[in-house]
Amino acid sequence: MRAWWAGMFAYEQYEGSAENLFTWNDMNEPSVFSGPEVTMQKDAVHHGGWEHRDLHNLYGFYVQMATAQGQVQRSGGRERPFVLSRAFFAGSQRYGAVWTGDNAAEWEHLKISIAMCLSMGLAGLSFCGADVGGFFKNPDAELLVRWYQAGAYQPFFRAHAHLDTVRREPWLFGEENTALIRAAVRQRYALLPFWYTAFYRSHRHGQPVMRPLWMEFPDDVATFAIDDQYMIGE
Repeated sequence: MRAWWAGMFAYEQYEGSAENLFTWNDMNEPSVFSGPEVTMQKDAVHHGGWEHRDLHNLYGFYVQMATAQGQVQRSGGRERPFVLSRAFFAGSQRYGAVWTGDNAAEWEHLKISIAMCLSMGLAGLSFCGADVGGFFKNPDAELLVRWYQAGAYQPFFRAHAHLDTVRREPWLFGEENTALIRAAVRQRYALLPFWYTAFYRSHRHGQPVMRPLWMEFPDDVATFAIDDQYMIGE
């Protein structure tokens, strides 16, 4: 099944595909809207007698793996794939990026995105971020600006919102706020060489891109409980 899925990314199979078209695997847990937890029943039995509770996270892992393999195959091995996946498991860092899922436009969710990505990095999944602005609900101007400023310093940087939210393009919040968001995005792009270096070191040595302070200052006991400050690389 994974080989078939990978083959569907071939240029002659995927209408409109191009070398710069990459993939977002969304709701690949898999999602089942009629289920009690919006997924398959935990005791649903798969081939071989395995219950879904044993396979749930592996399913998303293999979807991301097959998608990455399909992108490599379509270019004859010349291409470096990019696959964003909502579902993941140990080892998913080999195949692409992840994000923290359906958050909300709340200050608490902005705050917790830092701790979540720090934890993910320590577990080996460095390419992590959160939906800038929050997926559900509608951020006010201050929250949106602050989220762009924070998100620009997380490894995966993307604004994303639910279909039912109001429009939130940066230019809709007045010139002053637009300028602040533009400055954050420009800072992100200005630091791309540094980001690439941090990612290369993560790839080679497993060091998180986004690091808790205690990693760089292990002799400072005061850093052990801090999860609202961090380092990018060193």
